Amino acid sequence: MRQDGRRRLTVTRERANEFDLGSRVRSLRMSRSLTLRDLASQAGVSASALSKIENNRLSPTYETIVRISEGLGVNIDALFSQTDIEGEKGRRSITRKGEGQIFENAAYRYEMLCTDLVAKAMIPLKARVKANETWEVKNFVRHPGEEVLLVLSGEIELHTELYAPVVLRAGDCTYLDSSMGHLCVLHGKSDAEIFWVCSSQRVVDLVRRAG
Repeated sequence: MRQDGRRRLTVTRERANEFDLGSRVRSLRMSRSLTLRDLASQAGVSASALSKIENNRLSPTYETIVRISEGLGVNIDALFSQTDIEGEKGRRSITRKGEGQIFENAAYRYEMLCTDLVAKAMIPLKARVKANETWEVKNFVRHPGEEVLLVLSGEIELHTELYAPVVLRAGDCTYLDSSMGHLCVLHGKSDAEIFWVCSSQRVVDLVRRAG
């Protein structure tokens, strides 16, 4: 009985910081007076899929999240924050262990870090690549910017359209152009965990134009 109680407590704590991405997308869409069809057209995502995402009946891939953020005209981090306030100089954010915003789909479990700061030039997160999935290298992911991946545990296989596949193990790091087709899949039988930082190209472009 005690073990069951501890298990229920663990589940409750894990779900406590699970982020309601669907409600956030709907809120941002409505604040911009966009219909489902408007956003679907701007994001390149079907209206039916977008409706399912808003109602939390479909977990989008990272590529779809990028498309939705571009359709809304916001950075990815704004989708995982409850504020639209632009950042100022001298900012700082701390995310304690296990307290990031959780987003999960069939293949990955993401923990978005430092979500209290919006309009960041970098998007930090931790990703767990699940071992209970059948991995197939199909469609590469492409999005603006650059990214760094550091493998914390386990092993992943990095596929890119310009290079041969490579296995990355705990402690290995890669830096890549995000606009190049790429995909990370599990290598081995155990989950892998990655620390992942993506640049937000939209913010970088604004900074450059502002001098």
